[in-house]
Amino acid sequence: MDFNYNDNQRMLFDMVDRFLTDKYDLVKREALLKDSSAEAELWREMAELGLLGAAFTEDVGGFATSSADAMVIMERFGRHLVTQPYLYTAIIGGRLLTEGLEGNVRDEAIGQVIAGERQLALAAGSTHMLHSAQDTSFTASRQGAGWTVSGRMSVVLNGDRADQFVVAARTAGSLGDINGVTLFLIDASAAGVSRRAFRTIDSFGAAELVLANVAAGGESVLGSVDSGIPLVETALDHGIVAVCNEAIGTMEYLIPTTAEYTRTRIQYGAPLAKFQVLQHRMADMYIQTQTAKSMALVAAMSLDGDRRERQRMVSAAKVQVGRSGKFVGYQAVQLHGGMGVSEELDIGHHYIRLHVINQLFGDTAFHARRFGTLAAPLAA
Repeated sequence: MDFNYNDNQRMLFDMVDRFLTDKYDLVKREALLKDSSAEAELWREMAELGLLGAAFTEDVGGFATSSADAMVIMERFGRHLVTQPYLYTAIIGGRLLTEGLEGNVRDEAIGQVIAGERQLALAAGSTHMLHSAQDTSFTASRQGAGWTVSGRMSVVLNGDRADQFVVAARTAGSLGDINGVTLFLIDASAAGVSRRAFRTIDSFGAAELVLANVAAGGESVLGSVDSGIPLVETALDHGIVAVCNEAIGTMEYLIPTTAEYTRTRIQYGAPLAKFQVLQHRMADMYIQTQTAKSMALVAAMSLDGDRRERQRMVSAAKVQVGRSGKFVGYQAVQLHGGMGVSEELDIGHHYIRLHVINQLFGDTAFHARRFGTLAAPLAA
């Protein structure tokens, strides 16, 4: 299996890295978090550069040759600690639009995302909706030719800036049923929609979302009525692979940064890098990162293939990336000593993000169970 980027992906890698090196460091990141207009301007620049279009394949108006292209961008985002909502709008939201809409409606919606004119957020009630008994926080009932949607979700990632929410609401069946959940595309400005914005521990935007008898027309349904879970499942699989590759970018940054620090930090009359036990720990950091990277790349290449194999590889990657990320992040912080958790260095910020990634869309234990279930032979 060839784990090397193709020519287009290498060019994309270099372009994104140059752009973020110029536009995004720790100081600029902190300034952007306090300036919503500057964040919006950076989003427009990313759209103009074609980064949003790289999350969509050419057959739906994008620039990507496969779903793996966007993962190149996510790796660079991990390296630079980018908090822009690329994951939630372009990858997860984009997959929902691609799979859930058709014709001119789909093309128009995707075109607005690619142009940076529409941001999305998934309000699904639970990030563990994949093969679990968890249920959505929203319900919907028929109202004439349309629907009325109500409910509350305490944490909707990118809910603070989203122009539209993809809301998973129960429309039939009982609590925990796979069938009976419908996806609705609801404008943030619609009557009955309210939100309270905040920042998560890793500095990403989020909001508490409340829907109070929000009217949703029949045209707002994504996919088929009562059949929304498979769409959520597919979108979240893409999201999982995206954060796995983001974690790889973070880990690949932590290793040389930590190695450089140990070469300059003097302890007991010698640089830390001279102590063999610390050399072994940094070698282990490299091995863990390369193992996780291999799994993340395999998962990325499986996204456009067989559904069951995709799910297996996605969960396998999430497990390995979670374990490797915990190890690499911990070692980087410990080898930096007290500086590793200071606000002035980005080491601690990377460490926090790695921990959040481990929890996103199902933690290591959840995906180990999912992989075990999917690895079992199909019933005759």
